Parts: sequence; structure tokens; C-alpha cells
Amino acid sequence: MKRTIIKRFFWILVFNPLHLFSQYQICFNHKFQNDELIINKKNIIRDDTITISSLNYYVSMISLHNNSKIVYVDNQLGHLISHENHQSSCIVLDCKKIKFNSIHFKLGIDSITHTKGVLGNDLDPSQGMYWTWRSGYINLKLEGYSSICAAKNHFFQFHIGGYQHPNNTSHNIDLQTKKDSTMNISFDLFKLLNKIDLSQTFQIMSPSKKSVEISSYWKNSFYVE
Repeated sequence: MKRTIIKRFFWILVFNPLHLFSQYQICFNHKFQNDELIINKKNIIRDDTITISSLNYYVSMISLHNNSKIVYVDNQLGHLISHENHQSSCIVLDCKKIKFNSIHFKLGIDSITHTKGVLGNDLDPSQGMYWTWRSGYINLKLEGYSSICAAKNHFFQFHIGGYQHPNNTSHNIDLQTKKDSTMNISFDLFKLLNKIDLSQTFQIMSPSKKSVEISSYWKNSFYVE
């Protein structure tokens, strides 16, 4: 009898399209095409050789959904994801055994949080992801080298931020989940950089129309493995 119950529970977990966990872990993995992103490794896009030296960005307003119903909302104002610090690449949520089949989050910090002024923890200015009270937080900081970049030493810098209209650079991302207690979400830098001509655009350090354009490429750069 006991073996039958265990077996039945196993098949429920395997075939039920919804998740049922007391804790859930979201891990952000960084890729360049199908390969793991490695700092200072040479990557090829068409006639360009690119190396990434730094990647940091914010994830906020995480929520889990059961079809169209919101069943969990993360109360942390922002999570700093840093490729150089692997400990920050995973976020643990206390889901309290809820059922869900999709995840929603914002890449960047929402406008209401910006107006709260200087905050602590991942949002502390000492993290190097904050400009001023007027410009707010940097949603994504990407730096590296490109063989076609006209800047000194071929160094490109994208510090993408801005929360006030018309320079809002945060974007909502919705993904379907898979049957596991850990969701692996990949951020493919190839999909982002493939849309940027680094010979013409290689330095953005403040909110601008160009920041908004580049931020629009983020949404299709994330996927569930």
C-alpha cells in the first residue's frame, strides 16, 4: 500500500504541468550563443571579435502565475545579478507549495522604487549600479572589447538606465516554466549584441533615446533552458 502511494505521488509530479514546491530557485545563466559566457574569452559576431569584461543587471518585481492568476509576488525591491559573483546569480523564493506554470519579472528597477531614493542591500549605491537621485539606477551594465569599436583600446561601455518618460529602459519579461524546483533562465549576450553596430555605438553612460533602443533588445535575449 505504501509503495503504491509513493508511486502515485511520483507520477503526479512527473506529469502534472504545474509546479508544487515549498521553495523555488531561479538561476540566471549567461550565454554567448550556445556556449557559457566566459569573461575575457573571444567571441565572434560576423566580422567582429568580442570579449565581455563585465556584466551586471537588476531583476525586480518577480511574480509566479498559474495560467492568468498571480499566485506569488516577491517582496524584494531588486536583485542584483552579477556574472562575476556567481552567488548572486540564483534567487531563492519561498513559494509555500503553490502551483504555477509561468514566471514574470522586470529587467531593471521599476519607477516607483527609483523615487524612494537611496536604498540598501542589492540596491545600495556601493554596488556601483546607481547614478544620482535624478537619473536613478543603472538597469544593466555591460562592458567589453570589440575589434571594430572605434573607442580607445576598442573598449565599449553600456550603462543602460533611465526610468522617466521617454527614457524608461526597464522591460517586463514573461516565460513559461518547466517541471523542476530550479528554473534556469539564460541570458544570451549574442542576441543582444548582434543587434548593435559596435563600430557606431560603443558608449552609453546616461539615460537617452539610444538607451531605450538598446533596452528593447533585452526581452528576446532571455529564455528558459
